[in-house]
Amino acid sequence: MSDEPTSLSRPISPLSSALPPGPPPADFHDHCLYAPDAWFVEHIDHVDAERVRVRSDTTKMGAFVAAQVVRRGHPKHVPGAVMVQLTGTLGSLHAVYGLGLRDHVGYGTNIRSARFPGLGRIGPPMWAEGRCARVRRLRGRVFTDYVFEYWQTANDQEDGERTVIYTSEQSAIWMPGELAETAT
Repeated sequence: MSDEPTSLSRPISPLSSALPPGPPPADFHDHCLYAPDAWFVEHIDHVDAERVRVRSDTTKMGAFVAAQVVRRGHPKHVPGAVMVQLTGTLGSLHAVYGLGLRDHVGYGTNIRSARFPGLGRIGPPMWAEGRCARVRRLRGRVFTDYVFEYWQTANDQEDGERTVIYTSEQSAIWMPGELAETAT
């Protein structure tokens, strides 16, 4: 492994150029650090070394939505906590299938900015995309910078007019399990 930054045009040991569209692969359970009910991913549209795009079922967001108190001007909505949690799932999908980082442990290190410019509706699907802005290798670790955007559409189809409901810029670190054990 080199300690030099890695250009996005040259992915780090990808398993393939893209993961086929569909539900999360069965082996993702072996690599993700959360159980499936915390993934918030219904369908994977695209994964490669540069980006990951998924569709979420907003009717399956569990306790966070169930705990919301409905008041005038405050309908049940996609919770911010779910949106932040989903960034971890997107990062994990990207690391495992886009960068080939199997048997790695990863976690977010920094949320540089986060905005909630629109209210996410319960019922219509939500699309979430993470673009990898930078990848660096250093001492056996892989550092990634992401730009995330989530949206819903007026016609509930991916190609409809978008209403952006979340954007952020975040960083994460990935390391082989044995390095993670020495870091704690």
